[in-house]
Amino acid sequence: MDALDRLIQLANLSGALDLRCFLGGPLEVDHPHAAAGEATYHVVLDGTCKVLRQGQPPLELNAGDIFFLPRGDAHVLSIEAGSGRVSALKNKDNGVVTVKSNSSESGAHLDLLCGRFFYAPRALLIDVLPDVVRVSFSSESAPYLEPLVMAMRRESQDAQLGAPSIVTALSTALFTMVLRAWLVGQPSVAGVLGLLANRRLGASIIAMLERPADPWTLELLAKEAAMSRATYMRAFSAHSDSSPLALLGHVRMQLASTMLTRTKKSIADVAADVGYQSEAAFSKRFKELYGVAPGRFRAGNGLLG
Repeated sequence: MDALDRLIQLANLSGALDLRCFLGGPLEVDHPHAAAGEATYHVVLDGTCKVLRQGQPPLELNAGDIFFLPRGDAHVLSIEAGSGRVSALKNKDNGVVTVKSNSSESGAHLDLLCGRFFYAPRALLIDVLPDVVRVSFSSESAPYLEPLVMAMRRESQDAQLGAPSIVTALSTALFTMVLRAWLVGQPSVAGVLGLLANRRLGASIIAMLERPADPWTLELLAKEAAMSRATYMRAFSAHSDSSPLALLGHVRMQLASTMLTRTKKSIADVAADVGYQSEAAFSKRFKELYGVAPGRFRAGNGLLG
């Protein structure tokens, strides 16, 4: 398992395709801020539109674009006048997704897929992403994206046996493939992604992710990176505003939140599994990060404490 895969697993990533849209303009479709733990994405199959976000310049999307808002920021899709006949917006459940339209499929000015990605609270991977991630599924640098998008388009339209499960699985896979394509196009990245991109620093992050319960110190992390403590700290600081031990703490809490919601281990056992000898110290740090005690977090996210 590579480090990016581990971060995705820690984030408990899953996806959902909600809408297939056939829209004509002029039209503005408002998208309020998504709920906590939800990201928003749009895949432009055909046509053009503009994305309007408060305090930001308009962003034009064209056929082939995948637009992803990691923190689900509020936005408006603005569609200019098209050549087709426009009527009132209607929603229709086709057995797989909701089809939203105000024009015929042939007369639509914009054809797109709209969905969400779900992730665990305070997911480290989401925290280090920018407000907007944009890639093209028709790009030669990401040839794996177009077959995936075409499969999503086909399954969401034909409503064959098992299509809802297939669409959900494809939407989940879309997150990783979009992130992979985006990372390829970044000359430099900061935060944990920048650390992972550095071969020597990345080795210490991978060790941290694989063995979070180890009694890590700066000296031991530096040894994993084959650096002196001072050199390691300088290199780490050049890529991240956080410290190595602060990052370790975040990784441990992320793992703990997963254990609390996916296992029936006692809080004391969860604390020990992520490197805390004291349940009290663990609970205090967990509440500082998540705003609630571990038992209440578990009760509110699927399992009873």
